Amino acid sequence: MIKAVIVDDEKKSVQTMSLMLSEYCPNVEVVGFAHSALEGAKEVMCKKPDLLFLDVEMAGGSGFDLLESLPERNFKVIFVTAHDHYALKAIKFHAIDYILKPIDVEELKIAVANFTSQKSDSIKVPSDIERLLDHIKVQRVKKVALPTANGVEYISIDDILYLAADRSYTIIYLTNNKNILVSKGLNEVEEQFPSEDFFRIHKSHSVNLAFVKKHLKIDGGIVELTDGTKLYVARSKKDEFAIAMQKFL
Repeated sequence: MIKAVIVDDEKKSVQTMSLMLSEYCPNVEVVGFAHSALEGAKEVMCKKPDLLFLDVEMAGGSGFDLLESLPERNFKVIFVTAHDHYALKAIKFHAIDYILKPIDVEELKIAVANFTSQKSDSIKVPSDIERLLDHIKVQRVKKVALPTANGVEYISIDDILYLAADRSYTIIYLTNNKNILVSKGLNEVEEQFPSEDFFRIHKSHSVNLAFVKKHLKIDGGIVELTDGTKLYVARSKKDEFAIAMQKFL
């Protein structure tokens, strides 16, 4: 049997993947799952899977963050993502398997079959992932396109302090004391930003880690930015935020 771990921040996606593997890939046994990069890293180190089904974009850390945090990568990865962006292009370039959401049964079966046929190629696994991670590091997002009432604004990542949810809109707070109202919800806007630079500290706020000045550990905590802005950190995000800052530094 192939031992597999599934890491995805959407619980429904984990359930769907587990059911599909059980029904269509009986040679795969799901031995663990997790809903964040931090939990996923612990699960991988504990369960030592042969195969990892890994979401690319997750709140609080990407799939790449998970891989970088592991001391050993003695397994193969099948990336799972809903987004056809620069990260997926890099995955394709390095010939690492991936599946697009919503998951297609045939694509899943092919990806598992590919793993089975390449299982003996253990040397190729870590080198492929190493090259992919190196590639991702240099493909940093410099600007984002933000839809507003007047059109589209192209804003440098380095000019953004934090993002704030405002019902079905998002307010982008800038370093020049101005802000931009974006006609998309925070979840959708946040997908455009590099997960290694921005962290969702609360359901309503995502901060640019470059502008974090202090983390006051009161209850979940309060983040103070370089301009004096203070924002609450959800209690459930406290530990992940501390780890995100350590990685950023």
